[in-house]
Amino acid sequence: MHPLVKKLLDLQAVDQEVASLTRDIDSLPAEEARRRKKLDELQRVATDSRNRYLKAELEVRSLEKAIRGSDDEIKRLNDRLNLVRNNAEYQATLFQIEAVRKDRDVMQEECLKLLEVVEALRPEVATAEAAVAAEGKVLEQFLAEAEALRRSRAGAIAEVRARREGVAAGIADDLLRDYEGLFKTRDGVAVCAVDGGYCQGCYNKVTMNDTARLLGKSSVVKCGSCQRILYLQK
Repeated sequence: MHPLVKKLLDLQAVDQEVASLTRDIDSLPAEEARRRKKLDELQRVATDSRNRYLKAELEVRSLEKAIRGSDDEIKRLNDRLNLVRNNAEYQATLFQIEAVRKDRDVMQEECLKLLEVVEALRPEVATAEAAVAAEGKVLEQFLAEAEALRRSRAGAIAEVRARREGVAAGIADDLLRDYEGLFKTRDGVAVCAVDGGYCQGCYNKVTMNDTARLLGKSSVVKCGSCQRILYLQK
């Protein structure tokens, strides 16, 4: 095996160790974003329910006030009946009472319908707000556990990364960049064996010329198909 390939193989083992330690941690931001999005949606639903509930309640109060005003007006007009001096004025007052009463009846019917809406919305609001509270606790617990995981892994990750610097020493920058690019794009396997004439990364046949170069151990050889750095399986 070419000495640089041996160093890259050792570096790959260290990088795979880092990846194993950081895999869960690296997934935390996306998971946090997903959970916050879910909480935001629940909060939006709860806010919408609460606003509809409050709007209906305000309309009920407004109608109740208007109904009380109509009752006062009907009472005032009834009192006026006792004071009128002619039939025309008496009939006009009766007409006014009837008109106010009809308007009051319409408002009363509308108010009753709105009260039904309020009663229906009350449990909806309670359920939505309970869902927000529950999801908020879930997110809070997740954040605490995520921070605990980061703290618990910090020392091990720092140790392995420090060790990586020593393993990577002596590898040319261009070769190191090639390796690191392959490690990212080839699922953490940038350096792989050739066994039975086949690359064990992509399982394509390795050319005779590349096999001869591997046997000579004089140069770094890449797979013609997947570009992974190759070495011969013993």
